[in-house]
Amino acid sequence: MRSGRSSWYYCCVPLVLTPTQLQLTSTLSEHAKDACALVGLKCQKCEPHHFYLTVHRYYGRVQGMSSEVDRCIDWCMSKGKLVFTAQRFGNWCAKKVKWDKEEEIKKREMQTMKQGQYAARSR
Repeated sequence: MRSGRSSWYYCCVPLVLTPTQLQLTSTLSEHAKDACALVGLKCQKCEPHHFYLTVHRYYGRVQGMSSEVDRCIDWCMSKGKLVFTAQRFGNWCAKKVKWDKEEEIKKREMQTMKQGQYAARSR
């Protein structure tokens, strides 16, 4: 359960996507199919509606979702996976958000350290 909502909320309340988000689901679907065909990976459950939840959750939080499809497919190939799915891409996006947060924290810590060193030298 997320945000205190019960599980029925997620299975029964329809997702409402903007026209831009709907277009993105189609773009991701086509891109995934083309990229999988190019590298010989099986592409299952990659119709636009399979990407609805991922786009709903991560639109605006993951920049360049089409390029992230490529990175996810590369990862699948490197790990010997035979199948790419929209669900696997959704899991990839969740990890990408986590990695981005960790990177932001590192940048802030480095900036704080640099400011501290500069302040110590100024004295």
